[in-house]
Amino acid sequence: MVIDAHQHFWQYDPVRDAWIDESMQVIRRDFYPEDLAPVLAENGVHGCIAVQADQSADETAFLLALADQHDFIKGVVGWADLRAANISEQLEQYAVHPKLKGFRLIV
Repeated sequence: MVIDAHQHFWQYDPVRDAWIDESMQVIRRDFYPEDLAPVLAENGVHGCIAVQADQSADETAFLLALADQHDFIKGVVGWADLRAANISEQLEQYAVHPKLKGFRLIV
């Protein structure tokens, strides 16, 4: 089985995504699983791991919802504030999501 280990999906927001400058015009748009599915099929890729592109709990929820809707999203690497006082409670809430595989903190 061939898996794309690092795939981003997003709803483009020019303020939040200001890092996408003029030189990256081609990615200044929404990217959804429907955009990726035909590319995966054409290249014999069976699935992907969706990785957070924004450091927010909303981003993790967005990716988990997409994973619930699309079988080819085999896992999610989300974001959580690993230094938060309530991290144990956060992790308990995420534990019900079998596709959640881990968290990423950008330094």
